Amino acid sequence: MNDITLDGGGAVFVIHGDLCALALLQCSRIRLKNFTVRYAAPSNVEFTVKAINNHSVTYQLSTAAYELNSNRLTFFAESPFSQARYFSFTDNDMTDCWVCHDGENVFRVWNESSPLSHVKEINRLSERELQIQYAELPPVKEDAVYAVSPNHNRHTCGVFFGNCADIRCENITVNYLTGFGWLSQLCRELSFERLRFVPAPGYHVTSFADCLHICSCKGKVSVRDCTFTHSHDDAINIHGVFLRTKEIISEREAVFEFAHRQQGGYAPLFPGDRVKFYDRRNLAQIGTVYTVKSVKNNITAKTVAVVFDEPLPDLQPLLSVADNIDYHPEVEITDCVFRAIPTRGILCTTDKKAVICANTFSSVAMADIYISCDCNEWYESGPCENMQIFGNRFSKENAVVIEPICLEEPVKNVHKNILIYDNR
Repeated sequence: MNDITLDGGGAVFVIHGDLCALALLQCSRIRLKNFTVRYAAPSNVEFTVKAINNHSVTYQLSTAAYELNSNRLTFFAESPFSQARYFSFTDNDMTDCWVCHDGENVFRVWNESSPLSHVKEINRLSERELQIQYAELPPVKEDAVYAVSPNHNRHTCGVFFGNCADIRCENITVNYLTGFGWLSQLCRELSFERLRFVPAPGYHVTSFADCLHICSCKGKVSVRDCTFTHSHDDAINIHGVFLRTKEIISEREAVFEFAHRQQGGYAPLFPGDRVKFYDRRNLAQIGTVYTVKSVKNNITAKTVAVVFDEPLPDLQPLLSVADNIDYHPEVEITDCVFRAIPTRGILCTTDKKAVICANTFSSVAMADIYISCDCNEWYESGPCENMQIFGNRFSKENAVVIEPICLEEPVKNVHKNILIYDNR
């Protein structure tokens, strides 16, 4: 659909279930404004520490219901109509880490130090309260909130923009988003203004993972006058995708694959797109620029067979990656607030012009701004070539971290023309 305005007029959309709240697919010239997104039963379960007595801790839980069986907790939420369960997970079975919300101090807690580690006995005190006896008391703090979720599998996203153009979002409040958070993928021209990630009263978590995740977009991405708080991953993450070389078919044809288990499900290359290749050992560029002639996608296998106009350089399977340089956006992030974030405030890798200015960072556990280009872990691409970081108020020394990630040592010129000046 095209030329649509959704004006909520101050409405609060309450989502029941662990599902995508809103999606735009192949849309253009859309305006979203003046509403709040909230979940009736967030898939993060919050443990508030009410009392600590020797090796015993009393917790108050958030809205997700729970079952207690053989000193193991199963959390769930169910439909008020059919009683079918929207989601269900047990203890730390699908949890990579917890997040502690101690006022504005927000940080990750690994499973072995979580409220469900070293458990000796669990007693139900009421529908929302339980008491845990420990063989070894974990390092919990009174009045702090420890949030657990099945975050090993980010199976959906709270809001999804796919293959869209000219999308403007204004004056929107997010109390919670499930899955990957707010994901925009293969889009062109995105604008976010007065977007506020703030928890609903009585809650502490605003996003299961990132707040804004911008993957393989083009044109300009603008984020202005927004507030990002209490997410469970990066506030803003903007990047392309490195496709790993899987097989060389001929002089002009090769097969590439999505390498990370949480990537895939879409076509990453199109005829006419331009591609650069990099060595995974050191992120050195291989050859020049190559033009896509045709593609054949296997969505299930997470691969794409590509024929190029030009003969390919010497690409070694598994040791080289391809980057679609036509899906790197120009970026502007200005006048935003980043507060109480357990990971990075902004992660931005793009070779187009990027301006990050007049933002305020406080209580960000890792780097306020992180510039990576990663061909080994998350495969998030984009050597920066024209970035300015100025007029920001940072919360720490070493607020800006530049850290290319590869198999060995990166070459010295992965990034260039990054100007950092006039910040506090």
